[in-house]
Amino acid sequence: MQSEIEDVYRVFARYPRPVRVEGCQHCVTEDDHRDLLGAPLRELDAERLRRYSHKALNTWGDVDDLRHFLPRLLELSLRGDADLHGLFAKLRQAGWTDWPEEERASLRACLSVWWELGLTEEERAHTSWGTLTESGDDPGPYLESWWGRSTPQALWTLVELVGEVAHTTPRARDERVVAWLATTRGWMEEAFFEVSETGQAELAEALSEARQLLDLVTLDETVAGTGGTGSSESGTDGSADPR
Repeated sequence: MQSEIEDVYRVFARYPRPVRVEGCQHCVTEDDHRDLLGAPLRELDAERLRRYSHKALNTWGDVDDLRHFLPRLLELSLRGDADLHGLFAKLRQAGWTDWPEEERASLRACLSVWWELGLTEEERAHTSWGTLTESGDDPGPYLESWWGRSTPQALWTLVELVGEVAHTTPRARDERVVAWLATTRGWMEEAFFEVSETGQAELAEALSEARQLLDLVTLDETVAGTGGTGSSESGTDGSADPR
């Protein structure tokens, strides 16, 4: 992911280091200011940026200040040294999907690589759909790249998404995500048999439970096709035929 991060540094270099980041005098101390501006951007560590990342846009700094610090914040967060979920929320608050095209493209490149790695890395993924959606980006491309993957990481993430949606009130659910989940019935069933045959008992059990939940989540959805990357047959009751 380093090349994508370097591109973010390049694109956002147009936002110079501020002389001072204005903030609420009751919330931000002089020590906070010294920590934030006490080292070059690439040398700022997570501890120096911690308070700023929580207060940015609310009581400390504006959108252009965030843009200056964003490359380092993103680098630390994607590396696991800072709060990625919180950073994505700040990006959404800053309205990044309306920023200039080059800025949006560089950020999406990082998000896409982070998402892909989370679906394919050997160790259990730390990728969270909830974290991704916190960014406010269009979910379509991420769902499209996910559909049909048989890696344990992709399947665990699918199980977790079904659980998240099932425990969300119907009115609060994203209809696009629910419609996409309706297309995963056959994929989930095939994956269940595959992981069962390879002795992945924990994942098989999780898939079985998620498949039952899926019918409740997608009760009003009759789609039994695909997320755009494959196909499955449908039985007479609208569920995928496990043949």
